[in-house]
Amino acid sequence: MATAAFTAALSWALAGLMHWWPKLPARWRLRFSLAASAAGVAFLVAGVDAEGLREAATRSIVVLGPATLTATASASASLYYYVLTAVCLLLGFAGLVFGEPLSRFLTERFVLSAVLVAWLVTVMRFLLEKSAAPELLTQAVGVTWMAPVAGAFFAACRRGEGHGWRDLLRPLWAYAFAVRGFVALVGVVATRLHLGTHYDVSPLVRVPVGLTGHFFAFEAGSLSQVFALVLLPQLVVWPLYTVAAGLLAGVVLLRLPRPAPRRRPTAEVTSEAVASRGRS
Repeated sequence: MATAAFTAALSWALAGLMHWWPKLPARWRLRFSLAASAAGVAFLVAGVDAEGLREAATRSIVVLGPATLTATASASASLYYYVLTAVCLLLGFAGLVFGEPLSRFLTERFVLSAVLVAWLVTVMRFLLEKSAAPELLTQAVGVTWMAPVAGAFFAACRRGEGHGWRDLLRPLWAYAFAVRGFVALVGVVATRLHLGTHYDVSPLVRVPVGLTGHFFAFEAGSLSQVFALVLLPQLVVWPLYTVAAGLLAGVVLLRLPRPAPRRRPTAEVTSEAVASRGRS
């Protein structure tokens, strides 16, 4: 339970930073871009110093069932550091070079902004799993945890326009199908080509049905397996979860009191001040 709570907290912190980055003041965007670049350099140094091989278990989950050990990834101990290096330097470079225009572009298109974050996270997790990264890291980098963050982000973007919770449904549905459609595409390619990672469900040839105790049997990499274990969950079940989790978080944010706007101090010229200036 403690590990799951820490994983969720880490995932929400990273997702919150990536979602709200375009809305931050320029000085904070600059600071986070510099921090990302510095982290990339630190990961590069750690990768150069790492030696040997790493092994990490790969677990797949069918819909909301138990995690099933499907494979063991093996890679150089330095490889996942290089993946983190590439991601951090990419984010730092984009923020430093295109900070202001990129911020304006993403702020005006908040659904696209959240979708791009989810797509980046999906690719990042695939690469981390292939490079045998620690399980805590790969679990934290996932779109499942990000659904409440996306819902809260949409609510924050719509809050100033006076919209209610019903106005969150349309962007949440668009987000859910765009994100889960991309995950489904990755799952189809990974399964058909037996690429490994938890997106590859080809090792799941006997899947238990929890309520009846029966098993569904599939041929590894077959179209029926892809349809039942990739397309059906990703395009039907997980979008429902994404909208529900996002809507719940969005409603909570909408019910929070709005922060009082900051008032800029104004220079007031009083009669006494004028009189004192006249005497001086």
